[in-house]
Amino acid sequence: MANKKAKFTWHYYFMAFGALLVMLAITLSTWSGVVVAMAFIIMSHPLVKLPSIGRFIVLVILLVFYVFAFPDANVVKEMMSLKLGNK
Repeated sequence: MANKKAKFTWHYYFMAFGALLVMLAITLSTWSGVVVAMAFIIMSHPLVKLPSIGRFIVLVILLVFYVFAFPDANVVKEMMSLKLGNK
């Protein structure tokens, strides 16, 4: 019995982009950003049955949530300087 394979489509590029978002959020220890990025990956999977416009709207909303999941720029600079050992 032959297994049906999903075609390599734009979904996989979005899933890879979501993986990059997860790595950035982990770097800054922004756990809400990790959760939103994981939701972005799941919603990008081709087996999730959503109409095209519905999926696009959900992905845009998740990206907006991701942007607001990060702290202020001054806090990020301070966190990064502490991780690098600079004072």
